Formats: sequence, C-alpha cells, structure tokens
Amino acid sequence: MSAHCLLRASSIKKSYGDRVILDIGALAIYGGSKIGLVGQNGAGKSTLLAVLAGRVEPDCGKIDRRGVMSAIWQDQDADQLRGEACSAWGGQGGRRALSLCPLSARPSGGELTRAAIDAALSGQPDILIADEPTTNLDMDGIKRLQRELIAFRGAVVIVSHDRALLDAVCGEVWEIEGGRLRTFPGNYTAWLGQRGRERAFAQFEYEEYRREEKRLRETARKLEERSKKCLKPPSRMSQSEARIDPGKGEKGQAAIRANARAISKRASMLEKKERPSDLPEIKMELGVSSRVASGVTIRASGLSVSFGGRVLLDSVDFEVPTAKRTILLGPNGSGKTTLLSLIVNGTPPVKAAPGTRIGYFSQNHETLDPARTILENARLRSSLPEHEVRTILARLWIKGDAVHKRCGLLSGGERAKAALAALFASDINTMVMDEPSNHIDIYTAESLESLLSAWRGTLLLATHDRRLAEAAGDRRLIIKDKKIKTFEGPPPEYGGFSGYSGET
Repeated sequence: MSAHCLLRASSIKKSYGDRVILDIGALAIYGGSKIGLVGQNGAGKSTLLAVLAGRVEPDCGKIDRRGVMSAIWQDQDADQLRGEACSAWGGQGGRRALSLCPLSARPSGGELTRAAIDAALSGQPDILIADEPTTNLDMDGIKRLQRELIAFRGAVVIVSHDRALLDAVCGEVWEIEGGRLRTFPGNYTAWLGQRGRERAFAQFEYEEYRREEKRLRETARKLEERSKKCLKPPSRMSQSEARIDPGKGEKGQAAIRANARAISKRASMLEKKERPSDLPEIKMELGVSSRVASGVTIRASGLSVSFGGRVLLDSVDFEVPTAKRTILLGPNGSGKTTLLSLIVNGTPPVKAAPGTRIGYFSQNHETLDPARTILENARLRSSLPEHEVRTILARLWIKGDAVHKRCGLLSGGERAKAALAALFASDINTMVMDEPSNHIDIYTAESLESLLSAWRGTLLLATHDRRLAEAAGDRRLIIKDKKIKTFEGPPPEYGGFSGYSGET
C-alpha cells in the first residue's frame, strides 16, 4: 500500500470539565504505518483513539478520514459483538457494518477479545484502531495477534502495555502527555532510548543552569561585600585625611554596586531549566520482614482440580522454593487463577511452610477497600513508615494528592496500581500475583519490574506479559495437558518465547 494519507487531524481539543485531555495541533496517519500510542493511565490515549474513530466528538478541530476504519475497543461486550460487530468508517465518512463469527452463549474474556479482533480485521480496513487488544489473551493468542498485525497491510494505531508486541509491530511511537502529542520514529525500545537521552540532556541542562546561577549570584555577593569596603579609609590613611576627599570612596561604591546589580539581574534572567522528575529509589528491602525458614515455601502432592465438570489438573505435584521467582504459565482456561486461589486459601493438599505470610494480587483487586483512600489501603497491612509507603506509591506513578483518592472512585488502571502498592507495602514474605500487568500503562509496567527486582521474598507470578516473565522469573511452572511441568532458569528471550511448550 502506498504511503498516502489516510487520516489528517488539526486543532483537536477535548476536555472533561475543567481538565484538558487533548490539545493537539496536527497529526496524520499514512498507509501502512504501524503506530504505538503510549502514555500514562488517564493521559488520554483511549480518548484520542475514540476521537480518531469518530466514537467521541472533539470539542473543536477537524478530522479528514479516507478509506475504511475499524476498531478493537476495551469495553466491547458480547451483545455489541453479536449485534453490531465493529463499525467502520467508509471512504467518505459513512459507516458500514462488519460481520463476525457467532459467539458462545457465555463467552470468556479471551473469546470476546478474539471475536473483536476477527471482526475488526474481517472487513480488510485501511486503518485499524486497537485499544489494548491483548486484554484477556493468553501468550499464544498474543503471538497470533502479533503475526496478524505484522502481516496486516493497512495502518495500525495501537495502545498496548505489551512492550514486546510494540517492539515487534510498530515503526513509530506517539507519546501523549499533558494533552500534547509527540511523535518518534522507531519501535518501543527506540522510543525508550530516546526518552532516556532526552532526560539525560535535560538533567545536564538543569545542572548547567544551577551552576551558572550559583556562580553569578556568588559574584554579585562578593561585589556587594567589596562595595562596603569602599567607604572605609585605606589602612595607611588617617580618618582626617579620608574626610578631605570622601567622594572617591562613594563613587567607587556606587560603581561596584551597579555592577553587582547587573550581575544579579543576569542571574534572574537566565532561562530557567526545570529539574527532570525522578522516581524515588527503593532503599528498603521488600519482602524480608520475616523470612520463611524452610527451603520450600509452597508445595502440593497429588493435587487434582475440576471446574464446571472439567478436569483442569490431574494429580499434579509442584513446589515453590523460598526466595525464588517462579513464573506460572499456561493457556486461558488451563486453571492458573484457580490454582493460585487454592494456594492463597491453603486448600489441601496445598501446604505452606510455617511462617509463610502470603500477599495476593488478584485480577479483580478484591483486596482493596473501596471506602478507603489509596494511601489508607496501602498502609492497612503494612508495618512500613508512611514515607516509605509513599515511595512505593510514587514508584507506581501515584503521587501528590492522588494518594488521597478513594479506591471506589478509581479507574481500572488506577485500581491496579493501588492494589500493587498495597501488596508491596504489606508485611508479607510471599507474593502471589495473577496478571498484574493487565490494565496498567507502560510506565507502570517498567516500574513494576523495578519493584520486583527489589523484592527479596518468594514470588509466584502468573502472567502473559513476555517482558515481565523474562525480567522477573528464574524458574517456570507450565500447565500443559492437565499436568504441571517444572523448568529451572528464566524464560527464553521474549522474541522467541516458547510459551507453554516447555522448550528452552
């Protein structure tokens, strides 16, 4: 497909109440371009996609659409997919319906996502809008989507927390911050490197600014001190001699003071450079408040699990070693969440070693009290002082007054971050996590890896995030054919991740 312009937008503005979400001068989407849209939770990524697709009207601005557009939305439900499928923009701005395969009576989250993907691609659109299309997909499903997006000949604008997907698919990154849009050539890793270089340069400029400001103000101070000495007679001159010609000292003092004022003005007129914001360092060791004495924290022998009349696990044995990082892998429906629930609840024959204190991150964030604030929830089961809890919150991009938001009013991404903060701050030594990277932005995903690197307790992590599995794990439990296979060592590099096959 030739690189002609499929969509052009100018002077786009969108606000909710007094909060400006979008303030974008211009953007364009060209044929065949693969664009990754990044930004923090609440930055306006989904709003921008909805505006581009015509799902949400901007307050002002112009959008010129060419060709057919289809979309994958996070909030599509079974009824929408059955009845309407996706709606797509035709060549002159008119809509046309896309067909999709019928769904089962009670589709799972993964089935809904897959149906949305199939519906969006079935019309062979010129532009595909995709808002977190990996939601509820297992690792094989994510790899299938990745192959489809690479092979797709049209343009793609995608929001995803899956960094491996963005690296493999995208050749351009759009970053939205403060309502403004910046564009970067290259994939996610290239953007991350450019962001790091910009931050390093901003730090250099800030330090140079502070150094020059300090030099000028110190020079002005010394001149002021020198001016005061001008009225004092020289040591070899008597007071009576000094009174004969006092004007000489006064003139000298005035000249020096004028020079000092000029230098002070130069200091105040320096172009001000803001200090780049840094995430606070984690200086405490998380997960070591009370160690498990045994070499194995959790073990099970002869465990069988059934759900809805279907056997998920058939007489399996497994262990979770103390202070190890175990990644639990398996396709959707294999029983990962059910197994984690049995472990957390201590259901026989699952056994935990004496002294084991388990903290649980569930996909639905049931551990949060909706009536309490983020900070109150984080401190509820914590023995850490408040400033250390606030450090954990800041690492997860919950800063300032945001810590006082009530959890019942939070968005999905905010709830996920609040639940993660409460878990890391808890007085526990064993962490069980079920898909913690769902619904969080890329910035938080990077911070999650950093927090896990500071964790010194036992970790059992179920995830479909290839980057997170690679960075966090040093061993694997893989559910396959109703059995659990154990593999020591970290997962293979994300690009060749073998998923559930157990191959290394």
